[in-house]
Amino acid sequence: MVDSPARKILIACVTRHSNVDSMLLRAGVAAMLLALAACGGGGEEAPPPALQPTLASIQANVFTPSCAKVGCHTSAGAIQGLRLDAGFSWMNLVNVASTLDMSLTRVIPGNADGSLLIQKLENTQSVGMQMPADGPPFLQQVTIQVIRQWIDQGAQP
Repeated sequence: MVDSPARKILIACVTRHSNVDSMLLRAGVAAMLLALAACGGGGEEAPPPALQPTLASIQANVFTPSCAKVGCHTSAGAIQGLRLDAGFSWMNLVNVASTLDMSLTRVIPGNADGSLLIQKLENTQSVGMQMPADGPPFLQQVTIQVIRQWIDQGAQP
């Protein structure tokens, strides 16, 4: 490699400023760690405070704001006939076969793993795409856990 004047200047600058660069790097890492600590350390987040494993709570905190939107799962034109607006979600989910694959059930009371709803939320489904369709962001795993709990406890109306 040829020692060009530009290379010599670059080496001199790097050598001279390496302590400054090191300090800037450490300051940047410290700032990032502080930001993560302010967000709970980047670990598992808590579900929304009002969210409980009941249909009423899931309806108010998940289905209505995230699913029952124009062009998605609301009104007579709901995608796949799956209305998730208040008053319709339970009868359209629990023990109802998927229109994408009649061998799949949207919600199987007592069996969250076998329920297509959970599979679609966790992106483990064999048909269709992950929900909500306008994600990312998708639902947090802690929110999905509450829905799982509702299903595993019998998916009561």
